[in-house]
Amino acid sequence: MTELSVDVRVQVARWRNLLVDAARCGSLASPLAALSHPHWEPMELQALWWLRAESLLPVGVLAMRLGGLAMPRLSRLVDRLEAGGLVRRERSVRNDRRRVRVRLTEAGHALTDELNAQVQERMAKLLSPLQGETRSALMDILELWVQALTVQARTAEEVAEENAELASVPDELLRASAA
Repeated sequence: MTELSVDVRVQVARWRNLLVDAARCGSLASPLAALSHPHWEPMELQALWWLRAESLLPVGVLAMRLGGLAMPRLSRLVDRLEAGGLVRRERSVRNDRRRVRVRLTEAGHALTDELNAQVQERMAKLLSPLQGETRSALMDILELWVQALTVQARTAEEVAEENAELASVPDELLRASAA
């Protein structure tokens, strides 16, 4: 573990114990994990749910949303959804056929309305043990946490973009600018 203060280490241990206890209560599973439909597999349904949440996703981002799904498996999954009329692929750059984004069709939107109802029901069950102000306080804290994670992720993205830009600059230019 990296250099963490004693306070953070204590909080990490407490969080770990809370997660273990929540798992024992059966409340740790993702509300997306048990989506069900007579024609579609759970992973396909999760992909549809993510597309509903984010409108249009590059295939690489969709793979990450699905837990780091390998690209060959994701391609087959998108093929099945496309054949079923639920999604369509779009090229994001005309000259680069590898850059593909996925979007829901009208039929996909209709199915995801049903899926979203299942997810919301599960989420309501998770929140139901808490009442009024306690539930609101939890939501406020979770919003602060997500904001902090978003800032952290943006910073990491910016560093990665800067490194990519530097990697694309020819060595001669770098030597010339250093001189």
